[in-house]
Amino acid sequence: MTDTRPRTIRRQALPRPGVRMLAIAIAAAVALTGCQAPANDSEPDETGEAPVSVLLDWSPNPDHVALYTAQHTGAYSDAGVDVTFMTPANTADAAREVSLGRADLAISYEPDTLIAAEQGLDVVSVAALIPTSLTSLIARTESGITTAADLEGKTVGLSGLASQQPTLDFIAREAGIDPDSISAPNVQQSLNQALLTDQVDAIFGAFRNIEGVELTAQGDFVVMPATELGVPDYAELVIIANPSRLADDADYAERVRSFLAGTASGQATALDDRRAAIDSLIPETEGSYDPDVLELMIDATLALLPEDGFGQQSAEDWAAYGTWMYENGLLETEVDGSAATTNDYLP
Repeated sequence: MTDTRPRTIRRQALPRPGVRMLAIAIAAAVALTGCQAPANDSEPDETGEAPVSVLLDWSPNPDHVALYTAQHTGAYSDAGVDVTFMTPANTADAAREVSLGRADLAISYEPDTLIAAEQGLDVVSVAALIPTSLTSLIARTESGITTAADLEGKTVGLSGLASQQPTLDFIAREAGIDPDSISAPNVQQSLNQALLTDQVDAIFGAFRNIEGVELTAQGDFVVMPATELGVPDYAELVIIANPSRLADDADYAERVRSFLAGTASGQATALDDRRAAIDSLIPETEGSYDPDVLELMIDATLALLPEDGFGQQSAEDWAAYGTWMYENGLLETEVDGSAATTNDYLP
């Protein structure tokens, strides 16, 4: 039987653009709890494998199918690395922890990587883990919201990511309505719950392959990807590294290459063997998802992954997206998006 209890959203709130610089300064002064990376000891362990610490964007979920399939099948061991996955206290941790060298790598998002670049953090995207946008507008079918124009006068719950409010404003303008006519409370980790309990008319920021699948398994909902509402496509999940360490530390650069080679192998296996993908995530997500719905989420995620060219990113696309972010208020200053990404460490 499907578990119909609402599950809280996985992505913790980030500060709004107007306060993010202050917030990052405060956060940098606060000791991290719950996701401190182990010491950066790059010496191989007794198995001869070099350690790699990876900070996730949230708890294990189908977005991480390539990672956990690689771990489950021994692909990382075959690549010569011993990988430790860590869960964060906040999604804002990713860029800061990699920039400070307290995590070797982290899973983040293209928009947030560009925001980190604007803030002067020392990060670069070395691979696209989910190479397309997942963020969606979701509403109950009975609400009558089937297009962005239907949001006029409505209440749309956000999870607080810095990019969400200006993106929603852009969507409203594209639909010909006044963004100020939309009430957008920050419900933080409770997007699904806010929608299921009628606290809001719609939610924005949920992922179509996770929350979208979970909600439609429980009732009649319409899922509208942001890219169908005028937002340009981007890589939703990316793997970020520290570019200074890549340039100055050959051992670190080699461990990043090995990790990406193992992840590429994990993705290839997941695409070729659905059962292996499911088996890799069942123990990691126990208690978080109904098993039947988890399989649907994994299928929806696998359908988004390329069969060839794991992790490939376009510098031109990143530059164009960075320009779009600046022109629409997601960045306060112009950022060269092409400098925030590299394919040099992909297998």
